Amino acid sequence: MTPDIIIAPSILAADFANLAAAAHAVEGAADWLHVDVMDNHFVPNLTIGPPVVASLRRATGIPFDCHLMIEDPKRWAPAYAQLGAYNVTFHAEACDDPVALAKDLRAAGTLAGLAVDRDTPIEPYLELLPHFDTLLVMTIKAGFGGQAFMPEMLAKVRTARRHANAGHLDIRIEVDGGIADDTIEAAAAAGADAFVAGTAVYGADDPARACRKLRALAEASRVRQTTSDSGGRTV
Repeated sequence: MTPDIIIAPSILAADFANLAAAAHAVEGAADWLHVDVMDNHFVPNLTIGPPVVASLRRATGIPFDCHLMIEDPKRWAPAYAQLGAYNVTFHAEACDDPVALAKDLRAAGTLAGLAVDRDTPIEPYLELLPHFDTLLVMTIKAGFGGQAFMPEMLAKVRTARRHANAGHLDIRIEVDGGIADDTIEAAAAAGADAFVAGTAVYGADDPARACRKLRALAEASRVRQTTSDSGGRTV
């Protein structure tokens, strides 16, 4: 059964000299492992690419959530599906035909995700959502870890969740950026159900325990929101 809440630790915050150990540290507590791929073009930073993903894929069974912050995702994204990624997300700002690429990714055997950066309105992409399995809403500016959560980005989450619910869409709404103990509840209440957490997990003494705490906070927030939406009745 697919869990209601997805916790996806970001290895961007892990020790790059010990990525396999970082993956092992959250096994049994995380649902996905979030892999930030940056190309030093679409965003200023340069992180990891297919060879590292291939090596790490052999080291852990956690499903990979590959977030491509790269130019020309049509050229590169299918390779991550072929490497065994569970979900491959590319940026709307970098792709002139998101639906076509989503179809290519699904044909390659992975889920397809669409990401929107901090300064990108969500509304132009709402009608594309039936073609995607994941919508990733950046709650910071893409390209750097450790930034402060921007609560104003949750308006996009609320808009997307209303649209998804109205259309009975089967889609994950993921948030990425500054997700921690003091922000995950608000994101869950807004309608997110997948949470990327970097420093909050890999900056903790016990990454697995940090994942479990984040899940509990998100689940409690969802219960409160459901009860509130039902007029105070438990549903």
